[in-house]
Amino acid sequence: MKKKKGFIFVETIVVIVVLLTSLLYLYNSFIALNTTEKKRLLYDDVSYLYKTYYLRKYFTSQRLDRMIENLSKDYSSSNTNFLISFGCSSMDVFDNYAKEGTFCEILSQRLHIANLYVTYYDLSVLQECDNNIAGLCNTFSRVNNDLGDYLRTLGGKGQPGYRLIVEFMEDGKGNFCSDDPKCLRYYATIKVGDL
Repeated sequence: MKKKKGFIFVETIVVIVVLLTSLLYLYNSFIALNTTEKKRLLYDDVSYLYKTYYLRKYFTSQRLDRMIENLSKDYSSSNTNFLISFGCSSMDVFDNYAKEGTFCEILSQRLHIANLYVTYYDLSVLQECDNNIAGLCNTFSRVNNDLGDYLRTLGGKGQPGYRLIVEFMEDGKGNFCSDDPKCLRYYATIKVGDL
């Protein structure tokens, strides 16, 4: 009886193709998971939460409630003021002197702060946003992509209050940097008060 050697060759090729396809699928899944995990590490790290806690104490003593008054809960409006950005240059917000502003700037530089934001604690509505930029989703057109991705991870459904969001910028060695493509943006948030 003759052996069919051609059949073994075709069978081997089919097995190799199936294995390669499976390995490519696993590799792509691993890369996507690895990228997501690297991005998640930039959110709410313990050291940045620690810094954010002390920033909350400082800005609460500097009348942070005035910034909160500027928030608007009208989600349907196209000019929704849902996320307020502020910093040391917002001196009209605080009842302090230029000396305090200098302290605030030194504090920001030493802690590597790029931006400060105040918003509502319940941000679960933002998770429902798609490419529609009307109303509340308009927030994403006003912020950078990294902050937009971070805002989508925050929840707090049904919880009253406000949150302070701090954006830190550092290079890979832990030094402050800005406007450099190698800069990493770290985010931390902490509850600031009740409604």
